[in-house]
This record gives sequence, structure tokens and C-alpha cells, in this order.
Amino acid sequence: MTRKFCLLTEAFRLLGFFLMFGTASAGALQGGTPEAALEEIVTADSVETIIRHLPVKVQEHLDKLPSAQRMLAAEKFLVGRNLEQRGGKLTKSSDGNSWELVEKEGEPKVVFTWKKTFIAGDDALLQFEIKEANRSQLILVGMRYEGSEWRLSEIGEWRGTKIETEFLPEEEKPETPLASAAASTLRTLNTAIVSYASTYPETGFPPNLAALSGEDNEEATPEHARLIDSVFMRSPAVKAGYEFRYTAIGVGHYQITAMPLRFSEDSRSFFTDETCVIRSTTENRPATVNDPPLE
Repeated sequence: MTRKFCLLTEAFRLLGFFLMFGTASAGALQGGTPEAALEEIVTADSVETIIRHLPVKVQEHLDKLPSAQRMLAAEKFLVGRNLEQRGGKLTKSSDGNSWELVEKEGEPKVVFTWKKTFIAGDDALLQFEIKEANRSQLILVGMRYEGSEWRLSEIGEWRGTKIETEFLPEEEKPETPLASAAASTLRTLNTAIVSYASTYPETGFPPNLAALSGEDNEEATPEHARLIDSVFMRSPAVKAGYEFRYTAIGVGHYQITAMPLRFSEDSRSFFTDETCVIRSTTENRPATVNDPPLE
């Protein structure tokens, strides 16, 4: 993976943390839109602005913390400052419809473009595209208007199924159902980990997958956040013919591998980490960060 793509994924991870709990001020919303709220979030340079834009429960939690700890917990959401510290710069495009991430002058840009917005009552769903050269990814962001604020609640990759594929024959051999399910589970785990770290900023990434899971009759806590099903209470977790292993690495890093319980010529192993890029191999071994990403 190139340093440019590493910067893209790290930037989007930070943006994902940020967008999951963003909102615009009441003044901006009176004459604005969910898109305007997101722009205010992205351009915020004040910790107090960030805290004011977090969900009510998170804001109430931070308000109970000592001032220094409260400020430290919120600083991670300052998108512009964090990008600059990693050598990048996020600026609005000349047409005003997108944001451009530039690592160095003269190098290819990574462009974040809002495509569509759907609003139904107090809920909004925004679709935007991340594009670099010939690579692109569609992301969906869910927002809810609550307490006189637009508050973002969800973010994830758009994995729609084209109608043509339901009727026309496949030109290439499709991925096996178990492998497809394993890759989908890794995407779910990545999203849950981002949600966990944003909900419990004092903890950051979970120490294990059990912290993301929990029983139905439990209340959500940092020890069992109930973001994924209870099968992940066990270690290693086994689901849909795959064994999932999670490793927390220091602060701000993690790895997850998914190995088939029975390896065959059609099998595939998977790997992902905090970049949310899913990699795979057809060799009978755990996939690693050096394996190619899924197309």
C-alpha cells in the first residue's frame, strides 16, 4: 500500500470518527442543510465547537470529565489539524461541491464529493464519493435532527447490488458465499470499532472483540458495547465457517484476520486494520497487510 493511500485511509478514518458524531449549530441549520452541517464540522478549529457538535449523550459524558481530559478527548476530532500533522491538507474545491485532500504539491488529489441527500422528517441520508485516480468508494452518512441540531449517527461503505447482476450471467467466477460473508463481517467489525472508539473516547479502540459484543439483556458499556452479535463474545470467534482473531496494537492501531476453518482451492483468507482496507490471499495462511486489497 502506498503512503498516499495510507494517508487517504487514515484521513477517512479520522473523518469517519468525526462525522459519526457531528452536527451544525442551531444558527447554521435555520437556513442550512445537512451538507452545511458537515462543512461546519470539517472546518472546525475549536475543541469547544467539536464538543458542541457531539451527540447529546457523548456531550453529557464529556461535560462530566475534568477540563484537561475533556479537551484531550475532543482534539482527535479536529479533522484539519489532524490531517496537517500527517502531511495532508483538506481544502474546498473551486466548484464548491467537494473537498480535496492533497499530500504534496503536484501529486494526485483525493476528492471527497457529496452526491445525493435524502431527507425524511427528522432523518437524513447523505451519499458521498471518495476518489483517487481510478479508485473510488461510495459512503453513506446517516443524520438525525434532534435537540435543535443535525446529529450524525452512522457512516459506512455503500455495498449496493446492481440489478444487472441478478439477471445476467457472471462473466467471472464469483467469490464463494463463505468468503463473501467473511469480508462483509470484517466491514461490519471495522464500522463497529469506529463507532466504539467514538462512543468511548477515553478507551479508544476496544481491547478485544468481546468489548464490541454483549448479551441482549445487557446494558451497553465499554466492556460490552453490544454493537455486534454475541458470537464475538468468544475468542477466537467463529462465524460462517471463518475464525476471526483481533489484536489491539498500542494506541490507535488494530488488526483482524479471518481464516476459513477448512481451507480448499476456492478458499480465501482476509486481513484488515484501522485503515479499513480489506486484504486477502488464496494461500493457506493468515492474510497480512502485504496482501493485495479487495477490488
